[in-house]
Amino acid sequence: MGIFEKETKSGKRYQVKWRRADGTQASRNFRTIREAKDFKRQVEHEKARGVLPDDRLSKVKFADFAENEVFPHLRHSPATMRRRDGIMTNHIYPTIGNKPISKISRTDILNMMRAWDEMGLSARSILNHLNAIRPVFNEAVLRDIIVKSPMAGIKPPKPKEVLRNPMTPEQCRALLQVIDPRYAFAIEFVLGTGVRWSEFANMKIGDFNPFGNSVFVRNSKTDAGVRELPLTPSDTLMVSRHIADTGRNGAHSDSPLFTSPEGMPLHHSNFRRRIFAPACRAAGLEGVTFHDLRRTHATMLVAQGYDAKVVQERMGHKSISTTLAYYAKATEEGKVKAAGAKDQYLAVDNNPRLEDAQ
Repeated sequence: MGIFEKETKSGKRYQVKWRRADGTQASRNFRTIREAKDFKRQVEHEKARGVLPDDRLSKVKFADFAENEVFPHLRHSPATMRRRDGIMTNHIYPTIGNKPISKISRTDILNMMRAWDEMGLSARSILNHLNAIRPVFNEAVLRDIIVKSPMAGIKPPKPKEVLRNPMTPEQCRALLQVIDPRYAFAIEFVLGTGVRWSEFANMKIGDFNPFGNSVFVRNSKTDAGVRELPLTPSDTLMVSRHIADTGRNGAHSDSPLFTSPEGMPLHHSNFRRRIFAPACRAAGLEGVTFHDLRRTHATMLVAQGYDAKVVQERMGHKSISTTLAYYAKATEEGKVKAAGAKDQYLAVDNNPRLEDAQ
């Protein structure tokens, strides 16, 4: 590595030559010897740290790198990809899409965050925006395009806590009484299985096993979410009737398991606006979402004393902490019952295990 003086048409230049991580030679010209020495010192420092970026990639634009080198390799559900594409198209690419990724600074990121806040985006939306671009910069670091991510050290705004409203038995019954009878199957099924909307809407008739009283979840947001769920005989009968009422049978294995009365696929926004939200208003359930049906299922399992591992696997969670922290909620009956745990445990007549131990 060294600095060499050169005569060019534009006058004297100082050329810094060094070898890249792969052994190939690189060079860069500077107008002054001071600039050349500063750059040489920077290269030596980066090589010593083992973080020398590849200058050949320094002109790669953010949008090109994201679309061609990063996003195709991420395992995202179709819904997540649509949401991510919307964020990139509307809020990221217009600002930094055509900018070389090596030229994007921490200030650029902070300026975008400030603009999003002025647009009225919520803290959670801003967090989602940052999470959408984070993998791009992380990959750029791994490929030696940049030494450090411009997002390093940036603290995202703290989102407000998500309101979670697992329903009481009375609230569940109230909702079932007012929901359009043609869509009662949706409420019954999710209360009975705890599936996510995406899992519910993407199930196929071929995933339903009426003879084994079960349904298989194949399309899930996580690997842990791919699971087989046992059904009660009554839920099996309900699903079978829904298939028959919509003019289909087991031969339509690739058809959606759950559809509108006309046999059309269900879309979350339409279902929420036209069916679910009006029913919640009629039942006096303010703030309840379709996802709260899933939370209600977890809560009822815990309240009825099912093993935590069973609850975790039924919910399709990778970690039991997710199940207990975000889904299962202690019931008032459970709290009162817990107060009597000592008396029940110490009562030999009511505790065969203690009796056997004696």
